[in-house]
Amino acid sequence: MTKNSEIRQYGKVCTISGKSFNANTSNFYVNKNSSDGLHPYHKDFDNFRRVTGASVERVRELVNLINS
Repeated sequence: MTKNSEIRQYGKVCTISGKSFNANTSNFYVNKNSSDGLHPYHKDFDNFRRVTGASVERVRELVNLINS
């Protein structure tokens, strides 16, 4: 498991929303297989995707509609 000291302390872009968030475990799940130790989706967007059963692409479409 990645240690907190190994997680970068600057912004990370959520690949679902395209928005930048602080790169920490409050915003992203830990993923020991990624280069920065964090999952590419913000927790809120990932939880929404999981609860609704929607694909990443469908959630991206929804976010884009909301933001346009």
